[in-house]
Amino acid sequence: MNGVSLSNKVIHWNPKDFAVSQNFNKVIRENEKVSNDYYWKSNKSEDVDCFGRALDLTTLINKPDGYLQGRLSDVDDADYYQFNIAEYRILGTVSDKRNLDITVILAHIPEGCDYDIVLYDGDGNQVGIGRDNGNGGKSVTVPNWNLENREYTVKVLAKDGSPVNAEEYYHLSFQTKQAANDNVLRQQAKEMQEYAYALRKKLHDGGDATEEKLALQQIREKYGAYYTQQMDELHKTQAAEYLPEGEVFDESRKEELLSRMAAGGELTEQEKGLVRVFASAHEIDGAMASAKLRTDISEKIFQQMEQSGVSPIPSFEVSIGIDGKAEVKGIEDAAVKEKVEDILNGFSGELMDTYISINASMQGMTKQEQYILKAAIGIEAFLQKATGGNVALSDVMVENGRIKGLDAPLDRLLNEPGQNQTYLDY
Repeated sequence: MNGVSLSNKVIHWNPKDFAVSQNFNKVIRENEKVSNDYYWKSNKSEDVDCFGRALDLTTLINKPDGYLQGRLSDVDDADYYQFNIAEYRILGTVSDKRNLDITVILAHIPEGCDYDIVLYDGDGNQVGIGRDNGNGGKSVTVPNWNLENREYTVKVLAKDGSPVNAEEYYHLSFQTKQAANDNVLRQQAKEMQEYAYALRKKLHDGGDATEEKLALQQIREKYGAYYTQQMDELHKTQAAEYLPEGEVFDESRKEELLSRMAAGGELTEQEKGLVRVFASAHEIDGAMASAKLRTDISEKIFQQMEQSGVSPIPSFEVSIGIDGKAEVKGIEDAAVKEKVEDILNGFSGELMDTYISINASMQGMTKQEQYILKAAIGIEAFLQKATGGNVALSDVMVENGRIKGLDAPLDRLLNEPGQNQTYLDY
């Protein structure tokens, strides 16, 4: 938006992690109450476990009859889903039952539509693009390149030029098979095992384990380099579909294409394919969010301002609080300022998503920081609606396992739930 910058307020919160229950329903469904259109907002399903917590795709791994149902709302929609294979990475080095090749399957694609799946690792790097599997769907296999990469995200989107059916569900599931006994994961584990045992013994005995720590770090770096090498080779193989023989795709070309995307420019099918291969999920989301801000969102905001009788304003600054409320600076007239803030409040969710997707420092956050930010935004939205705006996240604290600072009805609901284990209708 010309002349408009966005800022956010960061709330620091110290969440506790809990183990996920193994109680499991075979069919789970995309949580359509929340947006999962950006990599950083990767969706959990709307199904819950016995504690009322959201489950992600991890629960479907090694469940042959299990699948997730999801829907694309329009041709520009994209759905992101997370899963974690730590169990198979760790136990697979000692148990054949967990030493598995894991493949993500996209099935039940609506008739007349062509959907794609793209696989990203925990850093947002593209590590697999779905291929036709001969059953009317697409498949992509999780790479077994090292032990450390355990978090993945699968993206579902409409292929260029394909329509979508917003009424019909696609299915996401997993297929597993026994992996080779001498795969890279087991090779790395074997190299680390000797030093890991010596490290534990020295730490137990109070000895100096510097040598073992250094050796383990060197092994991790060795296989980290192997991971990068394998990913680069994958990208070159994928790019051959779009590049003339002998042509090299470099970083400057990628930046040029992303800049055009961010400016709202059109890319050819070949250029879109190259961006999909080489750009990270963060980079693609940032470019698409920037284009959406420049065109769709800005156009709607200024249209509403014009309809409300607000004369064109050269520039102003917008801050979106963690509570989703907009605050405008740079408009002197109080009545005009109030009108503009009222209009922007209707777009605050989109503006917040766009800002986080575009802002480089936001994308540089650690996974825990991203988790805290998403949790803070979600809790603030819940409190605003559940209390009519009377209680904010900054008013709430946890003391001796009890949530304090809430209005009486909500206090009883959350602290003394009885048979109610979760509160969803907000």
